[in-house]
Amino acid sequence: MAKPYAKTKHAEALVALTRRLRKTNPKYPKIREDMLQKNAGEIGEETVMRELEKLKLPHKFYIFHNLSLYSDTSFQMDILLISPYYALILEVKNISGEIEIETNPSMLVYTKPTGEKKSINSPVPQLEDYIYQLSQLFQRYKINIPIYGVITFAFAKSYVKKVPTNSVFLLTNELRKFIRSINTEKQFLSEEELDKLKSWLLRKNNEYNSLPLSKHYAIDPHDIVTGVECPSCGYIGMKKIRRNWACPNCREFSKHAHEKTLKDFFLIYKETINNQECRRFFHLQDKHDATRILMNPKLIKSGKSRSTKYTMTY
Repeated sequence: MAKPYAKTKHAEALVALTRRLRKTNPKYPKIREDMLQKNAGEIGEETVMRELEKLKLPHKFYIFHNLSLYSDTSFQMDILLISPYYALILEVKNISGEIEIETNPSMLVYTKPTGEKKSINSPVPQLEDYIYQLSQLFQRYKINIPIYGVITFAFAKSYVKKVPTNSVFLLTNELRKFIRSINTEKQFLSEEELDKLKSWLLRKNNEYNSLPLSKHYAIDPHDIVTGVECPSCGYIGMKKIRRNWACPNCREFSKHAHEKTLKDFFLIYKETINNQECRRFFHLQDKHDATRILMNPKLIKSGKSRSTKYTMTY
């Protein structure tokens, strides 16, 4: 794997924001829906990547998860496979129920097991655009290789009733057979050129940064619930006592509960933190307690005295 499966920070941040955003905020329903869709997508991508780990081919190849590139515009491919003979883009969907791909206008309509009908953007024009963007990028750098695309439904719980005949739709268990069937009569790249292409793609990868999510969704920071979250029961508002955090809800103690809360701060609240902000977010009275939290090895310190602030490295 040139770029193995990894859960995105955006997905992690959506979970944190859904936990901490006040339910009265008018944007809460949309954010919760975004979180559910994003998590479903990540589960689907992980499943497909695990299947591709079993792939054996008689030639060298590399696989990338969540590769973000820039051509005419920024675009992010769920999965990209490159070989000396072709490049293959996989657009992964994790949807339950009966699925119909409509055209003119393009949309994916699905009926949930409950009978509820929903529609989302069709993956067909999306995949076509990815193929176009990647081909433009390759042409610009004189990389001459055919590019194919497949829309993959991660699980058999997707019943695909109607699809366009000019696109390829597969379930995960059909992928390896399909890839083995792709024409490899003409070799476009040597193994050395393929290695260079792999390194080049990794250098070009530039993941979209949506953090902190309060800024991304234009949320008033006052609508975000502050405090240390209990790792046992999920209650937000643990109390600092000596070298521990105590949960008033379940009576459990934790020495390290603040670490997740510190990450939440950067994921959803603000790009930088100072001692005063730390005390406010963690419900602390003592500035020395805040200083100890900010001595985390994942934080980068800048400034001096009262202007000292910290940023997090992921």
